[in-house]
Amino acid sequence: MRWRWGLLFILGAVLSGCFPTLQAPTVIPVSDLAPTVSSDIVAREPLYTVVVDRFRDGRSNRGILGQYDNLGKGGFAGTVTVTSDRDITEVFESLVKNSLNRKGILQGPSPFILRGLIKRANVGASPDSQVIKAEVFLELTIINTSSGAYIWKKSFLGAASGIDPKTTLANAFQDLAKVVDQDDSLLALRQIYIASGGKLPEIPTASQFAQAAAIKQAVSDVDELPAVKAAPNKNAYAVIIGIERYRQKLPSADFATHDAEIVAEYLTRVMGYSKENVVVLLNDKASKNDFDKYLGRWLPNNVEKDSSVFIYYSGHGAPNPTTGDAYLVPYDGDPSFINDTGYSLQKLYGQLGRLPARDIIVVLDSCFSGAGGRSVLAKGARPLVMTLQNVLAIPENVTVMAAASNKQISSTYEEKSHGLFTYFMLKGIKEANIVKQNGSLAVSDLFTYVKPQVERIARKQYNNTQTPQLMGYKVPLKE
Repeated sequence: MRWRWGLLFILGAVLSGCFPTLQAPTVIPVSDLAPTVSSDIVAREPLYTVVVDRFRDGRSNRGILGQYDNLGKGGFAGTVTVTSDRDITEVFESLVKNSLNRKGILQGPSPFILRGLIKRANVGASPDSQVIKAEVFLELTIINTSSGAYIWKKSFLGAASGIDPKTTLANAFQDLAKVVDQDDSLLALRQIYIASGGKLPEIPTASQFAQAAAIKQAVSDVDELPAVKAAPNKNAYAVIIGIERYRQKLPSADFATHDAEIVAEYLTRVMGYSKENVVVLLNDKASKNDFDKYLGRWLPNNVEKDSSVFIYYSGHGAPNPTTGDAYLVPYDGDPSFINDTGYSLQKLYGQLGRLPARDIIVVLDSCFSGAGGRSVLAKGARPLVMTLQNVLAIPENVTVMAAASNKQISSTYEEKSHGLFTYFMLKGIKEANIVKQNGSLAVSDLFTYVKPQVERIARKQYNNTQTPQLMGYKVPLKE
Protein backbone atom coordinates (compact mmCIF):
# COMPACT_ATOMS: atom_id res chain seq x y z
CA MET A 1 0.00 0.00 0.00
CA ARG A 2 2.90 2.38 0.72
CA TRP A 3 3.97 2.50 -2.93
CA ARG A 4 0.44 3.53 -3.90
CA TRP A 5 0.50 6.42 -1.44
CA GLY A 6 3.93 7.40 -2.85
CA LEU A 7 2.61 7.33 -6.40
CA LEU A 8 -0.35 9.50 -5.40
CA PHE A 9 2.00 11.94 -3.71
CA ILE A 10 4.16 12.29 -6.84
CA LEU A 11 1.11 12.67 -9.06
CA GLY A 12 -0.27 15.39 -6.78
CA ALA A 13 3.08 17.15 -6.75
CA VAL A 14 3.22 17.23 -10.53
CA LEU A 15 -0.34 18.52 -10.81
CA SER A 16 0.29 21.21 -8.23
CA GLY A 17 3.46 22.47 -9.96
CA CYS A 18 6.00 21.14 -7.43
CA PHE A 19 7.77 19.19 -10.16
CA PRO A 20 8.71 20.56 -13.58
CA THR A 21 6.60 19.93 -16.63
CA LEU A 22 8.21 18.89 -19.88
CA GLN A 23 8.83 21.80 -22.26
CA ALA A 24 9.81 21.70 -25.91
CA PRO A 25 13.24 23.25 -26.61
CA THR A 26 13.36 26.88 -27.69
CA VAL A 27 14.90 26.83 -31.18
CA ILE A 28 16.62 30.02 -32.34
CA PRO A 29 17.16 30.48 -36.11
CA VAL A 30 20.83 31.22 -36.73
CA SER A 31 19.83 33.69 -39.46
CA ASP A 32 18.23 35.89 -36.75
CA LEU A 33 21.50 36.30 -34.85
CA ALA A 34 23.61 38.10 -37.47
CA PRO A 35 24.56 41.54 -36.09
CA THR A 36 23.78 44.72 -37.98
CA VAL A 37 26.25 47.54 -38.49
CA SER A 38 25.62 51.20 -37.73
CA SER A 39 25.68 53.44 -40.78
CA ASP A 40 28.43 55.68 -39.37
CA ILE A 41 31.10 52.97 -39.79
CA VAL A 42 33.17 53.69 -42.91
CA ALA A 43 35.26 51.02 -44.61
CA ARG A 44 38.98 51.72 -44.74
CA GLU A 45 41.16 51.41 -47.82
CA PRO A 46 42.64 47.90 -48.25
CA LEU A 47 45.69 47.34 -46.02
CA TYR A 48 46.57 43.68 -46.43
CA THR A 49 45.03 40.24 -46.89
CA VAL A 50 44.57 37.23 -44.62
CA VAL A 51 43.53 33.64 -45.13
CA VAL A 52 40.51 32.99 -42.88
CA ASP A 53 40.56 29.41 -41.65
CA ARG A 54 37.41 27.57 -40.62
CA PHE A 55 36.48 28.58 -37.07
CA ARG A 56 36.44 25.84 -34.44
CA ASP A 57 33.75 25.35 -31.84
CA GLY A 58 35.52 24.55 -28.58
CA ARG A 59 32.42 24.25 -26.40
CA SER A 60 31.93 20.96 -24.58
CA ASN A 61 28.22 20.81 -25.48
CA ARG A 62 27.70 22.19 -28.97
CA GLY A 63 24.15 20.89 -29.25
CA ILE A 64 22.60 23.49 -26.95
CA LEU A 65 22.98 27.20 -26.30
CA GLY A 66 21.87 27.05 -22.70
CA GLN A 67 19.52 25.74 -20.04
CA TYR A 68 17.82 27.61 -17.24
CA ASP A 69 15.01 27.16 -14.77
CA ASN A 70 11.65 28.61 -15.67
CA LEU A 71 9.94 30.14 -12.66
CA GLY A 72 6.21 29.72 -13.09
CA LYS A 73 3.33 30.35 -10.71
CA GLY A 74 4.11 28.91 -7.35
CA GLY A 75 7.77 28.22 -8.05
CA PHE A 76 9.81 25.95 -10.32
CA ALA A 77 7.92 25.20 -13.56
CA GLY A 78 10.50 23.39 -15.65
CA THR A 79 13.85 23.67 -17.39
CA VAL A 80 14.09 25.68 -20.60
CA THR A 81 16.55 24.33 -23.16
CA VAL A 82 17.72 26.69 -25.91
CA THR A 83 19.10 25.34 -29.19
CA SER A 84 19.80 26.68 -32.68
CA ASP A 85 18.44 25.41 -35.99
CA ARG A 86 21.95 24.86 -37.38
CA ASP A 87 25.66 25.37 -36.66
CA ILE A 88 26.17 28.68 -34.87
CA THR A 89 29.79 28.88 -36.06
CA GLU A 90 28.71 30.74 -39.19
CA VAL A 91 27.53 33.72 -37.11
CA PHE A 92 30.99 34.11 -35.56
CA GLU A 93 32.75 33.69 -38.92
CA SER A 94 30.53 36.18 -40.73
CA LEU A 95 30.84 38.70 -37.88
CA VAL A 96 34.65 38.61 -37.98
CA LYS A 97 34.91 38.69 -41.79
CA ASN A 98 32.65 41.74 -41.97
CA SER A 99 34.72 43.47 -39.30
CA LEU A 100 37.96 42.68 -41.15
CA ASN A 101 36.51 44.14 -44.35
CA ARG A 102 35.62 47.33 -42.54
CA LYS A 103 39.18 47.53 -41.24
CA GLY A 104 40.54 47.15 -44.77
CA ILE A 105 41.78 43.59 -44.14
CA LEU A 106 40.60 41.51 -47.09
CA GLN A 107 40.53 37.78 -47.69
CA GLY A 108 43.06 36.45 -50.15
CA PRO A 109 46.59 35.01 -50.58
CA SER A 110 48.58 36.01 -47.51
CA PRO A 111 51.39 35.06 -45.13
CA PHE A 112 48.77 35.34 -42.37
CA ILE A 113 46.21 32.74 -41.35
CA LEU A 114 43.38 33.89 -39.08
CA ARG A 115 41.82 31.26 -36.86
CA GLY A 116 38.87 31.51 -34.52
CA LEU A 117 38.02 29.44 -31.45
CA ILE A 118 34.49 29.69 -30.03
CA LYS A 119 34.85 29.39 -26.26
CA ARG A 120 31.34 30.36 -25.18
CA ALA A 121 27.88 30.93 -26.65
CA ASN A 122 25.45 30.70 -23.82
CA VAL A 123 21.96 31.83 -22.81
CA GLY A 124 20.84 31.54 -19.20
CA ALA A 125 18.79 33.07 -16.42
CA SER A 126 19.91 34.24 -13.00
CA PRO A 127 18.54 31.95 -10.25
CA ASP A 128 16.76 34.73 -8.37
CA SER A 129 14.95 36.27 -11.37
CA GLN A 130 13.80 35.64 -14.90
CA VAL A 131 16.28 38.08 -16.46
CA ILE A 132 17.92 36.33 -19.41
CA LYS A 133 21.66 36.78 -19.83
CA ALA A 134 23.71 35.87 -22.89
CA GLU A 135 27.47 35.77 -23.52
CA VAL A 136 29.46 35.03 -26.67
CA PHE A 137 33.21 34.60 -26.23
CA LEU A 138 35.64 34.27 -29.13
CA GLU A 139 39.40 33.85 -29.32
CA LEU A 140 41.20 34.95 -32.51
CA THR A 141 44.77 34.12 -33.48
CA ILE A 142 47.02 35.03 -36.40
CA ILE A 143 49.63 32.53 -37.54
CA ASN A 144 52.63 33.07 -39.82
CA THR A 145 52.17 30.56 -42.64
CA SER A 146 55.91 30.15 -43.26
CA SER A 147 56.96 29.49 -39.66
CA GLY A 148 53.72 28.36 -38.05
CA ALA A 149 54.38 30.77 -35.19
CA TYR A 150 51.57 32.61 -33.41
CA ILE A 151 52.11 36.34 -34.03
CA TRP A 152 48.83 37.73 -32.62
CA LYS A 153 46.21 36.47 -30.19
CA LYS A 154 43.25 38.17 -28.54
CA SER A 155 39.92 37.29 -26.91
CA PHE A 156 36.63 39.16 -27.39
CA LEU A 157 33.48 39.01 -25.27
CA GLY A 158 29.97 40.17 -26.12
CA ALA A 159 27.21 40.23 -23.50
CA ALA A 160 23.58 41.28 -23.14
CA SER A 161 20.57 40.83 -20.88
CA GLY A 162 16.84 40.83 -21.57
CA ILE A 163 13.64 38.82 -21.26
CA ASP A 164 13.66 36.88 -24.53
CA PRO A 165 16.39 34.28 -25.32
CA LYS A 166 16.61 35.00 -29.06
CA THR A 167 16.68 38.79 -28.76
CA THR A 168 19.16 38.65 -25.89
CA LEU A 169 21.55 36.35 -27.76
CA ALA A 170 21.28 38.51 -30.89
CA ASN A 171 22.13 41.57 -28.79
CA ALA A 172 25.16 39.73 -27.38
CA PHE A 173 26.40 39.11 -30.94
CA GLN A 174 25.77 42.78 -31.71
CA ASP A 175 27.88 43.71 -28.69
CA LEU A 176 30.62 41.32 -29.83
CA ALA A 177 30.62 42.91 -33.30
CA LYS A 178 31.14 46.35 -31.75
CA VAL A 179 33.99 45.08 -29.56
CA VAL A 180 35.77 43.49 -32.54
CA ASP A 181 35.20 46.62 -34.65
CA GLN A 182 36.65 48.89 -31.97
CA ASP A 183 39.86 46.86 -31.63
CA ASP A 184 42.57 48.21 -33.95
CA SER A 185 45.46 46.01 -32.82
CA LEU A 186 45.32 44.08 -36.10
CA LEU A 187 46.00 47.23 -38.09
CA ALA A 188 49.59 47.38 -36.79
CA LEU A 189 50.29 43.82 -37.90
CA ARG A 190 51.15 44.93 -41.43
CA GLN A 191 53.86 47.34 -40.26
CA ILE A 192 55.27 44.82 -37.77
CA TYR A 193 55.52 42.13 -40.45
CA ILE A 194 57.19 44.42 -42.98
CA ALA A 195 59.62 45.75 -40.38
CA SER A 196 60.72 42.18 -39.66
CA GLY A 197 61.63 41.66 -43.33
CA GLY A 198 58.43 40.05 -44.54
CA LYS A 199 56.81 40.84 -47.88
CA LEU A 200 53.07 41.16 -48.38
CA PRO A 201 51.34 40.17 -51.65
CA GLU A 202 50.00 43.01 -53.75
CA ILE A 203 46.27 43.56 -53.38
CA PRO A 204 44.00 45.55 -55.69
CA THR A 205 41.98 48.50 -54.52
CA ALA A 206 38.70 47.28 -53.11
CA SER A 207 35.86 47.50 -55.61
CA GLN A 208 32.81 49.66 -54.97
CA PHE A 209 30.85 46.46 -54.44
CA ALA A 210 33.30 45.11 -51.83
CA GLN A 211 33.43 48.36 -49.88
CA ALA A 212 29.66 48.85 -49.87
CA ALA A 213 28.98 45.22 -48.95
CA ALA A 214 31.48 45.47 -46.08
CA ILE A 215 29.41 48.15 -44.36
CA LYS A 216 26.01 46.78 -45.41
CA GLN A 217 25.22 49.73 -47.67
CA ALA A 218 23.20 49.54 -50.88
CA VAL A 219 25.41 48.52 -53.79
CA SER A 220 23.01 49.20 -56.65
CA ASP A 221 19.97 51.41 -57.19
CA VAL A 222 17.67 48.37 -57.03
CA ASP A 223 19.04 47.50 -53.59
CA GLU A 224 17.07 50.46 -52.24
CA LEU A 225 13.62 48.94 -51.85
CA PRO A 226 10.51 50.68 -53.25
CA ALA A 227 8.11 52.37 -50.88
CA VAL A 228 5.14 50.23 -51.96
CA LYS A 229 4.36 47.28 -49.69
CA ALA A 230 1.74 44.60 -50.23
CA ALA A 231 -0.49 43.25 -47.49
CA PRO A 232 0.99 40.27 -45.59
CA ASN A 233 0.35 36.92 -47.26
CA LYS A 234 0.79 33.98 -44.88
CA ASN A 235 0.01 31.58 -47.70
CA ALA A 236 2.97 32.51 -49.92
CA TYR A 237 6.14 30.40 -49.89
CA ALA A 238 9.52 30.88 -51.55
CA VAL A 239 12.84 29.09 -51.96
CA ILE A 240 15.65 31.47 -52.97
CA ILE A 241 18.99 30.01 -54.08
CA GLY A 242 22.19 31.90 -54.86
CA ILE A 243 25.47 30.08 -55.50
CA GLU A 244 28.50 32.19 -56.35
CA ARG A 245 31.27 29.86 -55.18
CA TYR A 246 31.37 26.10 -55.73
CA ARG A 247 33.16 23.26 -53.97
CA GLN A 248 34.50 22.08 -57.30
CA LYS A 249 36.89 24.41 -59.07
CA LEU A 250 34.19 26.00 -61.20
CA PRO A 251 34.18 29.61 -62.43
CA SER A 252 32.54 32.01 -60.00
CA ALA A 253 28.93 32.95 -60.78
CA ASP A 254 29.58 36.61 -59.96
CA PHE A 255 27.00 38.39 -57.74
CA ALA A 256 24.77 35.30 -57.49
CA THR A 257 24.55 35.49 -53.68
CA HIS A 258 23.87 39.23 -53.83
CA ASP A 259 21.11 38.53 -56.36
CA ALA A 260 19.46 36.01 -54.03
CA GLU A 261 19.72 38.19 -50.93
CA ILE A 262 18.07 41.19 -52.60
CA VAL A 263 15.34 39.07 -54.21
CA ALA A 264 14.51 37.73 -50.74
CA GLU A 265 14.35 41.32 -49.43
CA TYR A 266 11.84 42.23 -52.14
CA LEU A 267 9.67 39.24 -51.32
CA THR A 268 9.54 39.85 -47.57
CA ARG A 269 9.56 43.65 -47.50
CA VAL A 270 7.68 44.52 -50.69
CA MET A 271 5.61 41.51 -51.82
CA GLY A 272 4.15 40.58 -48.44
CA TYR A 273 5.85 37.18 -47.96
CA SER A 274 6.41 36.18 -44.31
CA LYS A 275 10.06 35.72 -43.39
CA GLU A 276 9.37 32.30 -41.93
CA ASN A 277 7.97 31.23 -45.32
CA VAL A 278 11.06 32.25 -47.29
CA VAL A 279 14.06 29.89 -47.37
CA VAL A 280 17.35 31.41 -48.58
CA LEU A 281 20.15 29.00 -49.57
CA LEU A 282 23.57 30.54 -50.29
CA ASN A 283 26.83 28.91 -51.42
CA ASP A 284 27.75 25.96 -49.15
CA LYS A 285 24.25 26.03 -47.64
CA ALA A 286 22.89 25.13 -51.09
CA SER A 287 24.13 21.56 -51.53
CA LYS A 288 22.17 18.92 -53.39
CA ASN A 289 20.87 17.66 -50.05
CA ASP A 290 19.57 21.18 -49.34
CA PHE A 291 17.83 21.22 -52.73
CA ASP A 292 16.16 17.89 -51.91
CA LYS A 293 15.24 19.03 -48.40
CA TYR A 294 13.56 22.30 -49.29
CA LEU A 295 12.29 21.71 -52.84
CA GLY A 296 11.38 18.06 -52.36
CA ARG A 297 10.13 18.01 -48.76
CA TRP A 298 9.72 21.46 -47.18
CA LEU A 299 7.49 22.80 -49.95
CA PRO A 300 5.12 19.77 -50.07
CA ASN A 301 4.87 19.85 -46.26
CA ASN A 302 3.82 23.51 -46.20
CA VAL A 303 2.11 24.45 -49.45
CA GLU A 304 -1.68 24.21 -49.40
CA LYS A 305 -4.54 24.88 -51.78
CA ASP A 306 -4.48 28.47 -53.10
CA SER A 307 -0.87 28.98 -51.97
CA SER A 308 1.54 31.05 -54.05
CA VAL A 309 5.03 29.66 -54.59
CA PHE A 310 8.11 31.55 -55.82
CA ILE A 311 11.34 29.76 -56.79
CA TYR A 312 14.43 31.81 -57.63
CA TYR A 313 17.80 30.41 -58.73
CA SER A 314 20.97 32.39 -59.45
CA GLY A 315 24.04 30.33 -60.25
CA HIS A 316 25.44 27.91 -62.79
CA GLY A 317 23.37 25.67 -65.01
CA ALA A 318 24.76 22.69 -66.91
CA PRO A 319 23.57 20.37 -69.67
CA ASN A 320 23.91 16.64 -69.89
CA PRO A 321 26.14 16.40 -72.99
CA THR A 322 24.51 13.12 -74.04
CA THR A 323 20.81 13.82 -73.52
CA GLY A 324 20.75 17.63 -73.52
CA ASP A 325 18.80 17.63 -70.24
CA ALA A 326 19.20 20.86 -68.25
CA TYR A 327 20.46 20.85 -64.64
CA LEU A 328 20.88 23.36 -61.86
CA VAL A 329 24.34 23.00 -60.30
CA PRO A 330 24.25 22.81 -56.47
CA TYR A 331 27.23 23.93 -54.38
CA ASP A 332 28.64 20.38 -54.46
CA GLY A 333 27.68 19.72 -58.09
CA ASP A 334 30.18 18.42 -60.66
CA PRO A 335 29.48 19.00 -64.39
CA SER A 336 31.40 15.81 -65.22
CA PHE A 337 28.88 13.80 -63.17
CA ILE A 338 25.89 16.06 -63.62
CA ASN A 339 23.34 13.22 -63.62
CA ASP A 340 24.38 12.27 -60.09
CA THR A 341 25.33 15.64 -58.61
CA GLY A 342 23.02 18.09 -60.38
CA TYR A 343 19.34 18.93 -59.92
CA SER A 344 17.48 18.50 -63.17
CA LEU A 345 14.82 20.96 -64.31
CA GLN A 346 12.67 18.00 -65.24
CA LYS A 347 12.74 16.84 -61.61
CA LEU A 348 12.10 20.37 -60.34
CA TYR A 349 9.13 20.96 -62.60
CA GLY A 350 7.71 17.55 -61.75
CA GLN A 351 7.89 18.30 -58.02
CA LEU A 352 6.32 21.73 -58.44
CA GLY A 353 3.54 20.36 -60.64
CA ARG A 354 2.43 18.06 -57.83
CA LEU A 355 1.97 20.91 -55.37
CA PRO A 356 -1.64 22.01 -54.72
CA ALA A 357 -0.60 25.68 -55.17
CA ARG A 358 -2.74 28.15 -57.09
CA ASP A 359 0.28 29.59 -58.90
CA ILE A 360 3.99 28.85 -59.01
CA ILE A 361 6.63 31.21 -60.39
CA VAL A 362 10.11 29.96 -61.30
CA VAL A 363 12.83 32.51 -62.07
CA LEU A 364 16.14 31.21 -63.44
CA ASP A 365 19.09 33.60 -63.75
CA SER A 366 21.22 30.89 -65.27
CA CYS A 367 21.86 29.26 -68.62
CA PHE A 368 22.28 25.66 -69.68
CA SER A 369 24.18 25.52 -72.97
CA GLY A 370 27.64 25.17 -71.42
CA ALA A 371 28.84 28.09 -73.56
CA GLY A 372 29.98 30.28 -70.64
CA GLY A 373 28.43 32.97 -68.50
CA ARG A 374 26.34 31.29 -65.80
CA SER A 375 26.77 27.89 -67.39
CA VAL A 376 29.36 25.15 -67.02
CA LEU A 377 30.11 21.98 -68.98
CA ALA A 378 31.94 18.71 -68.41
CA LYS A 379 35.60 18.84 -69.42
CA GLY A 380 36.03 17.93 -73.07
CA ALA A 381 32.38 18.43 -73.98
CA ARG A 382 31.12 21.09 -76.39
CA PRO A 383 28.40 23.66 -75.80
CA LEU A 384 24.91 22.59 -76.80
CA VAL A 385 22.08 24.25 -78.66
CA MET A 386 18.96 23.57 -76.65
CA THR A 387 15.56 25.13 -76.14
CA LEU A 388 14.24 24.77 -72.60
CA GLN A 389 10.65 25.27 -73.64
CA ASN A 390 10.71 22.43 -76.16
CA VAL A 391 12.71 19.99 -74.05
CA LEU A 392 10.59 20.15 -70.90
CA ALA A 393 6.87 20.00 -70.31
CA ILE A 394 5.99 22.74 -67.83
CA PRO A 395 3.03 21.95 -65.51
CA GLU A 396 -0.10 24.01 -66.07
CA ASN A 397 0.14 25.96 -62.80
CA VAL A 398 3.83 26.87 -63.30
CA THR A 399 5.24 29.94 -65.04
CA VAL A 400 8.96 30.12 -65.81
CA MET A 401 11.03 33.22 -66.51
CA ALA A 402 14.50 32.33 -67.73
CA ALA A 403 17.42 34.70 -68.27
CA ALA A 404 18.38 33.45 -71.74
CA SER A 405 17.40 31.07 -74.49
CA ASN A 406 18.91 28.42 -76.74
CA LYS A 407 22.72 28.62 -76.93
CA GLN A 408 22.90 32.02 -75.25
CA ILE A 409 24.70 32.86 -72.03
CA SER A 410 23.35 34.72 -69.01
CA SER A 411 25.53 37.77 -68.34
CA THR A 412 26.44 39.64 -65.19
CA TYR A 413 25.93 43.40 -64.99
CA GLU A 414 29.23 44.43 -63.43
CA GLU A 415 28.45 48.09 -62.79
CA LYS A 416 25.21 47.18 -60.99
CA SER A 417 26.64 44.21 -59.03
CA HIS A 418 23.86 41.87 -60.16
CA GLY A 419 23.08 39.38 -62.86
CA LEU A 420 21.86 41.34 -65.89
CA PHE A 421 18.49 39.57 -65.90
CA THR A 422 17.97 39.85 -62.13
CA TYR A 423 18.86 43.55 -62.12
CA PHE A 424 16.12 44.44 -64.59
CA MET A 425 13.65 42.10 -62.92
CA LEU A 426 14.15 44.01 -59.66
CA LYS A 427 14.15 47.36 -61.46
CA GLY A 428 10.85 46.46 -63.11
CA ILE A 429 9.30 45.61 -59.76
CA LYS A 430 10.63 48.84 -58.28
CA GLU A 431 10.03 51.43 -61.00
CA ALA A 432 7.78 50.18 -63.79
CA ASN A 433 4.46 50.35 -61.95
CA ILE A 434 4.43 46.55 -61.83
CA VAL A 435 3.31 46.32 -58.20
CA LYS A 436 -0.30 47.51 -57.92
CA GLN A 437 -2.00 48.94 -54.85
CA ASN A 438 -3.55 45.56 -54.09
CA GLY A 439 -0.10 43.95 -54.18
CA SER A 440 -0.55 42.08 -57.50
CA LEU A 441 2.37 41.57 -59.82
CA ALA A 442 1.65 40.11 -63.25
CA VAL A 443 4.52 38.06 -64.63
CA SER A 444 3.60 38.96 -68.20
CA ASP A 445 3.82 42.68 -67.36
CA LEU A 446 7.18 42.17 -65.69
CA PHE A 447 8.50 40.15 -68.61
CA THR A 448 7.37 42.83 -71.07
CA TYR A 449 9.55 45.28 -69.16
CA VAL A 450 12.56 42.99 -68.60
CA LYS A 451 13.06 41.47 -72.06
CA PRO A 452 13.91 44.59 -74.13
CA GLN A 453 16.05 46.04 -71.33
CA VAL A 454 18.19 42.90 -71.07
CA GLU A 455 18.50 42.59 -74.86
CA ARG A 456 19.60 46.24 -75.16
CA ILE A 457 22.31 46.17 -72.48
CA ALA A 458 23.62 42.76 -73.61
CA ARG A 459 23.94 44.07 -77.15
CA LYS A 460 25.39 47.51 -76.37
CA GLN A 461 27.75 46.72 -73.53
CA TYR A 462 28.72 43.09 -74.10
CA ASN A 463 28.26 42.65 -77.87
CA ASN A 464 26.15 39.68 -76.95
CA THR A 465 22.65 38.36 -77.62
CA GLN A 466 20.63 37.52 -74.52
CA THR A 467 16.90 36.99 -74.92
CA PRO A 468 14.93 36.22 -71.74
CA GLN A 469 12.18 33.62 -72.04
CA LEU A 470 8.67 33.39 -70.59
CA MET A 471 7.25 29.87 -70.52
CA GLY A 472 4.19 28.17 -69.11
CA TYR A 473 0.95 29.50 -67.69
CA LYS A 474 1.05 33.29 -67.16
CA VAL A 475 -0.40 34.19 -63.75
CA PRO A 476 0.11 36.98 -61.22
CA LEU A 477 2.59 36.50 -58.38
CA LYS A 478 -0.05 37.66 -55.94
CA GLU A 479 -3.67 38.61 -56.30
